[in-house]
Amino acid sequence: MKKVYLFLALAIPMMASAQLLEVSSTQLVTSKADAKVAAFSPQGDYLLLTNTSNQGLQRFDLASKLITPITTADGAGYNVQVAQDGKQIVYREVVTDANQVRHNNIVRLNLAGKQRQMVAKNQRSLEAMAVEMERPSFSVKDRQLMMTVNGETTVFSPNGQQYSYHWASLSPNGKKVSYYISAVGCFVCDIDGKNIQFIGHNILAPVWYNDNILIGCDTKDNGEVVLESVIVAYSLDGKQQVLTNGEQIAVFPKAAEGKIAYSTSEGEIYVMNVK
Repeated sequence: MKKVYLFLALAIPMMASAQLLEVSSTQLVTSKADAKVAAFSPQGDYLLLTNTSNQGLQRFDLASKLITPITTADGAGYNVQVAQDGKQIVYREVVTDANQVRHNNIVRLNLAGKQRQMVAKNQRSLEAMAVEMERPSFSVKDRQLMMTVNGETTVFSPNGQQYSYHWASLSPNGKKVSYYISAVGCFVCDIDGKNIQFIGHNILAPVWYNDNILIGCDTKDNGEVVLESVIVAYSLDGKQQVLTNGEQIAVFPKAAEGKIAYSTSEGEIYVMNVK
């Protein structure tokens, strides 16, 4: 095993069999040392790749297999945002000042014309990144889930501020939010924080496939390194499905219509075609 990923210590349970998605094919699209998927374009035509430390961004075109460098900046792969039309992205650049304090520069990039705009400089949080997106956006600050609407950021944290939040994701229709709470599990709630629904303990890094299905990874570790990890699907009505066969350590899933991308511990990137 060349590379391992540190996740929370959660064992893989026996899961109820359900046919949520039909996997028609799985393709290895690229193999790079220390690579993972940072984002999938909403149209499913390209991936944004970064490394396991979230350094740098590259665009990988699924049709041409062409890889285009975007940036080598530290932190660029963390929570990178893709506009709904897929034409623009917003990412951060982590910089360190003379006092060794880390700050975030927020950059908006037009992928077609390569126009680059510095949106904000020397930010201590990622709220400025959220402000740039057209829909309500979510970020994590001091372990709390933050919601930004029309430039105003407030604490969201539906389950209470005593928890540590991770991996917030807005549903395609903008009506629901999924998120993960450390040592508790994955939840979904309405955009106003009401109607909280527990989804499952073992669905890490959850993202929406559609308005009813979440994709994540289910891992097993020994307290230090991940030994097993599979890609899983959970529906809001309680159904579950394992989408990979367990032969790989499959992590960091991202989804677009008809496609699910994931990374492996070997730095391979796969795309599943589903329906």
